[in-house]
Amino acid sequence: MQQKQSAAELIKKYQQLFKRLNHKQIAERLAGMVAGRSGITRVAVVLDNDGNLLLEALARRDAAGNVEPRGLSSPLSNSRNLPVDLIERAYGRGEPVYFDPEQLPGGTYQSAMLQPIEECGQTIAAFYIEASLDAAELSALVQELEPVWLISSLVARQMLDMQRFAEQSERSRMTERALWASETYLNAILRYSPALIAVKDLNGNVVMASDHYKQLANIEDGSLIGKNAYDIYPKELVESLKSVEAAALDSGRPFETEVELLHKDGSLHTYLMVKFPLSDKSEEVFGVCTICTDVSDRKLAESALREQQSRLNYLAFHDALTSLPNRSLFYDRINHGIARAQRASSKLALMLLDVDRFKNINDSLGHDSGDLLLKAIAGRLNDGVRDMDTVARLGGDEFVVLLEGVHDLEDVRFVANKLLAQLSRPMEIAGHDISITASIGISVYPTDGEDTDELLKNADIAMYKAKEAGKNNCQFYAKGMSASAVNFLLLENDLRRGIEQDQLILHYQPQIDLASGALTGVEALVRWQHPERGLVSPAHFIPLAEETGLIVPLGEWVLKAACQQQKSWIDAGLNVPQMAVNLSTRQFRQRDFPGKVASVLRETGLPAQYLELEITESCAMEHASETINQLNQLNQMGLQLSIDDFGTGYSSLAYLKRFPIDKLKIDSSFIHDLPLDQNDAAIAKSIIGLAHNMQLTVVAEGVEQEHQVKWLCEQGCDQAQGFYYAKPMAAAQFVSHFTARGEFDFGGNVVSLQDFA
Repeated sequence: MQQKQSAAELIKKYQQLFKRLNHKQIAERLAGMVAGRSGITRVAVVLDNDGNLLLEALARRDAAGNVEPRGLSSPLSNSRNLPVDLIERAYGRGEPVYFDPEQLPGGTYQSAMLQPIEECGQTIAAFYIEASLDAAELSALVQELEPVWLISSLVARQMLDMQRFAEQSERSRMTERALWASETYLNAILRYSPALIAVKDLNGNVVMASDHYKQLANIEDGSLIGKNAYDIYPKELVESLKSVEAAALDSGRPFETEVELLHKDGSLHTYLMVKFPLSDKSEEVFGVCTICTDVSDRKLAESALREQQSRLNYLAFHDALTSLPNRSLFYDRINHGIARAQRASSKLALMLLDVDRFKNINDSLGHDSGDLLLKAIAGRLNDGVRDMDTVARLGGDEFVVLLEGVHDLEDVRFVANKLLAQLSRPMEIAGHDISITASIGISVYPTDGEDTDELLKNADIAMYKAKEAGKNNCQFYAKGMSASAVNFLLLENDLRRGIEQDQLILHYQPQIDLASGALTGVEALVRWQHPERGLVSPAHFIPLAEETGLIVPLGEWVLKAACQQQKSWIDAGLNVPQMAVNLSTRQFRQRDFPGKVASVLRETGLPAQYLELEITESCAMEHASETINQLNQLNQMGLQLSIDDFGTGYSSLAYLKRFPIDKLKIDSSFIHDLPLDQNDAAIAKSIIGLAHNMQLTVVAEGVEQEHQVKWLCEQGCDQAQGFYYAKPMAAAQFVSHFTARGEFDFGGNVVSLQDFA
């Protein structure tokens, strides 16, 4: 009886010891009580939590003999310093297990055992003990700790319950925190989201709504909770959305639609509306959620993209300048037209139209005015044909007109002449009334070709025939035209090749001082030595060069070759005061032309004062301000400048006095009939007087007769050139006229002033 009382007192003592402790602290106390016994070095308390072994506490004795218990409550499998496998295998045996020392890892102990703690015959906890004792001594000590095992069996369940309660509390705390976070997130979304978000119950009343609804017109700043859809959206919209909402509820899946809603600032916004049902855990629908995303910017971007794509598609098939169909669209239309003509056994006419002398207009008025002219031409061509016909621009100043359903060729001729008449009417371009003409070549399907390329080629041949016939007319293609057209193309290719392969040569015509008979200079004149055609006249290839644009590289070749020749004559001691070079309008209008001249002079080493550049009167007066700027730059380089063919243009004396020129050259047309033609004589005399009054040297061109020379001398003309003195000659022939002293000898052709005294 005394012994039972002692056990009861012992239990009461232990209960007081563990009062108000949590599960970790209880485990620490238990581990410390066992580790405090002499000979025990380390104790681990293991707890079974629903099949998961937890290391609740660990107590060890340090080198000073002090015991350090520590609560852990971590999975046993995570422990790296305990024989986890041995403990797990021994745990379920329900009896004390002493481990074989050979199975134990090395350490400061001699023996180890596992003491189970049971409840109703089931192990719910265990003590793993390591000791510096042998197995027999450890077994005796375990017997002495029977009260500890007893109290452990009483508090183990308490530890488990406390741990589970702590885990449940932690889960509740995390759930509460998650709920709070979710509510915070939801409030933030409803407050700051740029979308319309609303939840309605099945009666149509709003349960929650985002603040973005306050941006809508007719929505007050107060809460929307408790209101229905008619308080938010226009009545017509609500009625139209009923079917969407019903479909979402019936199918149980989201439905989308786009709606337009008016904002308070008056702007109309497009929203992508998504409606979907809300269900509880039992899959019972309790409401409908509506989310509206503002897609106005996206719709604008899509609209802009569509417009841009449409514009790109338009530009891909239309000329950017005139808005006419371009080559691609023209090919598509003529191919369809040919197919229709085949089915209907009808004809189709193709007109190829080229503006006459357009390059001259472009060069004189500038490219901007040229573009305006092309647009005006396109408008007149469109006005002159039927809606079913096609007017296209192939490029440059070349247009094509496609006439379908042709039965009589005279109708085609009528339309062509009508177009020529419309184009010939003056057009106001940049303040100028401009009259133009055009040449039209016509080919007819199927007579002149059965495909587009052949029809175009033959119309092109006919168009060149129209130009040869004097321009401003139309020509139908005929088979005999091909040879001349091919010859024209071959000549163009030959000229291009001739420039590249140095087939060009220069001839030189001397210029004479009428007072002294001395050589004042030479004019360089280009000739073409064709390998098969022989010497080609400038009258044949210069117009071709101007027509095709080859005049620019040709002019550059002449300038460089003339400078090289003049430098070689100077180095040879020949007295050639000036080398005159004619400039075409296109060459003179080149960007940085003075820079190109300077480059040639540097390359050839020719001093600038030995070079004279000639431009025609008409070229000088086109863009007179620009001409003055160009001439000033050339004059500052030390060049001699002259106006060629003077009297044939429309000179403005206001501009003429501002030109930094040195010479005026009277055109040969005024010299030919001197002195018999009184008009020519009056003009020539006036030019000589004008030049002298402006301190300019005057030169007469095309002097062929002695009586012309006499008259020019009487009028005080300074210089002359022409067949009377010498025809243009090759360089070798020109050099042969020089004397040993380096002076040019005209061979007695010079007329002395004394003869007229």
